[in-house]
Parts: sequence; structure tokens; C-alpha cells
Amino acid sequence: MHRDLAGFDFESAKVDRSLIDQLARTQFTDAAHNVVLVGGTGTGKTHLATVLGVKAITDYGKRVRFYSTFDLVTQLEREKAAGNQGKLAYRLMQVDLVILDELGYLPFSQVDGALLFHLLIYPDA
Repeated sequence: MHRDLAGFDFESAKVDRSLIDQLARTQFTDAAHNVVLVGGTGTGKTHLATVLGVKAITDYGKRVRFYSTFDLVTQLEREKAAGNQGKLAYRLMQVDLVILDELGYLPFSQVDGALLFHLLIYPDA
């Protein structure tokens, strides 16, 4: 689904538009900083994350990957079971921006949480 900033209702969502405009310039990726969008269901987090990813690609030539967090954890789990641990982490090191959606919506095991934590905190390990 196509999403852009023009289609986002900043008034209803109570989101700081100037901050989103700043993030849309993607300078945080050059400094390897993280951005976390927090809010309840239906507040526009996925819409904004998608907009930031699309703008990063189209306006700044960034390499972007978008994952459902549950799907990413499933891929990490399969990779570990196949004895290929680290390959996905290596591929993700080649991109400028990784967007994780729906963190906290679906539960996963402590082991799966550790796989995700290791990927996020120690990507080059």
C-alpha cells in the first residue's frame, strides 16, 4: 500500500511533524542511530515507518529492509536451526536502514528474543 506524509493525519495522531520531517531526511542513518516509534494500535506507526523507508530509498538512495519483527525472528530461528547463524546479520549490515514493525504485538520465546537482541545489539559479531 502506498503511504506518504500527505496522507498522514498529524492532528489526530498527535505526532510532531517537524520531527518526522527531520527523520525523513535520513541523517540518523548516517550516524547509525535508532528510531523507535511508540504508540497504541492504530496510531500510525506503520504508516510513518513505511513513509520513512520509502523516502530513504527514493529521495536519498538508501538501502532499506522492512520486516515484521515476528517474521525476522522466524528467519533467525530457521537460520540457527540450519547452522547458518550470522548470514542474515551479515546481509543486514549491507543496508542503511532496517525497519522492524509490530515489535511486542506477538510473543516469542526467550531464545527467539535473545536471537533478536543479539542481532540488534551485536550485528557484527
